[in-house]
Amino acid sequence: MVNNPSSGIEGDLYAEIGRSKPAPQGICTINSDGKVLAWALSFDDEKSIPKFLDNVKTRYEENPDASQPATAERFLNFPGRKFDDVPDNGRKIMIPEAHSREIACPATPGVEEGALVGTVIGRALDKDGKPLTDVVRQEYYMESTLLIPPQAQQQLVRATTQAGEKRFRLPGGFVAAIINPSYLGQLDVNPSGEVPGSRNRARWSEFHGQQVRSNDAGTVRIRVEGNSNIEGSQDARGNSTDGRVWEHRVTLNWYGFVEIRDQQITQLVMLAAGDERLRWGNGRLKLLQEPDARHLMAGHPIDLDSGVRYAVIASSKVSESPKNK
Repeated sequence: MVNNPSSGIEGDLYAEIGRSKPAPQGICTINSDGKVLAWALSFDDEKSIPKFLDNVKTRYEENPDASQPATAERFLNFPGRKFDDVPDNGRKIMIPEAHSREIACPATPGVEEGALVGTVIGRALDKDGKPLTDVVRQEYYMESTLLIPPQAQQQLVRATTQAGEKRFRLPGGFVAAIINPSYLGQLDVNPSGEVPGSRNRARWSEFHGQQVRSNDAGTVRIRVEGNSNIEGSQDARGNSTDGRVWEHRVTLNWYGFVEIRDQQITQLVMLAAGDERLRWGNGRLKLLQEPDARHLMAGHPIDLDSGVRYAVIASSKVSESPKNK
């Protein structure tokens, strides 16, 4: 949104922020009227991060609003490498307390009506098979949004109805919605190839379900078991734009259950265990012995080869029909 501001008051705010941006990414701090106080792309070291926040606090005390001009400070590495400041343009943005009912917030994620929204949680394991206690690094811990579109739900409902009480193979759209977001590391290393600059090199999956329970309210429970393997790496675009070099493989065994009522998934709980191999970096990154905070734009080198666990959880309330009340 900073790179492509929308219309309306948010668009004005994002345009003001983008006016001084030193790069399409970074950490930006603003005052109460949307005036940029400071940008930082990276830091000299870890100790420089709280120093940056102290600097922002001081600058905010000097310029809490737009009553006087506020110059935007910009740093490649705070505080050692500084860009030129960007002067105030004198424009004031009247930021309301809340949205009016006629204007939707552009920061709200767009979700297709009828989609099931849930959460994916992933953990890397130590050599004893226990979750690593470090939950800061992206290659050790992740949380992501699960999104199962209505079409994938309908495919599962049809397959369940046709199978009756027999074991059946789950449709590909539903399976893809489960396994595609289940990976460690940053967004750029999506092994399914869904991110620009990446490509999927191999994938296979086999999931089966079987009805284990139904009740008078019309709820059907399906036991699910499956296996998946997905592999990816950078494509020519990713290599040429920023020199990223990576490879990623995720192999998992899945089990859990799905509940369906009124042609929709009302509850989903899946657990997975397996192993994951992720390498990320390039020739330059491999030679660096400097703090991670100094290279936030490039990311730190990753060399992960460990056991992993994933949990997929989603729940949606479906109103009961009059005959079931």
